[in-house]
Amino acid sequence: MRVLIFCLTVLVTAACHQNNKSGNTHLELNAEIAKWKKELLDNKQIGNPCDYKSLNDSSAQQWIAENPGQLDGLPDNESEIKSVTTDLNGDSKNDLLLYFQSKNCTGHNGGTKTYAKIIYSDGTSQSDIVSEIIRNIREEYNKRRSIDKNLKETMGDYLETTTTIDGYIDGISGVFRLYTSDDPHCCPSYNGKYIFKPHKKKIELQISENSR
Repeated sequence: MRVLIFCLTVLVTAACHQNNKSGNTHLELNAEIAKWKKELLDNKQIGNPCDYKSLNDSSAQQWIAENPGQLDGLPDNESEIKSVTTDLNGDSKNDLLLYFQSKNCTGHNGGTKTYAKIIYSDGTSQSDIVSEIIRNIREEYNKRRSIDKNLKETMGDYLETTTTIDGYIDGISGVFRLYTSDDPHCCPSYNGKYIFKPHKKKIELQISENSR
């Protein structure tokens, strides 16, 4: 009987420890998301969330007045801010990747930007990961174009609003679009997929040409 009681005590203690650990992780994640949102707003990189259905609503005009110079806002649903916990810098310790696609709050044409931030295990962070991905897409495409003369010259104008982060598959993964100067907005010359490995500064691209 004493042995049974001891075993039950150990199991309950272990379960409680695991629950506390999971709870703390959840609280830490929420704290990091809240901190990041505040940074974005304080630096005027994005507007507050907007949840109105029409630009004719009075709340839409209020949002525009309260977020001067902004076209897009934070997601109005917290679940749209995604997170991935994995080793992002090759040190065998888990880091945190946060990302979301902003919401069009002003009815402008075109897509909206994707925002992302990496919080490393040592407490340092990187907030320009999307810009780094875009830069690597351009550099890799231009390398290929220098070899394959059939590839067209493209602009970087729309990469900010067509490059997404969709998750993590042996690297940060997502899609993008490449436009030539003659392409209408509906129809880029190329669609692409990428996998970017932050610690190796290496990107893999799959590019397909659109037929018209």
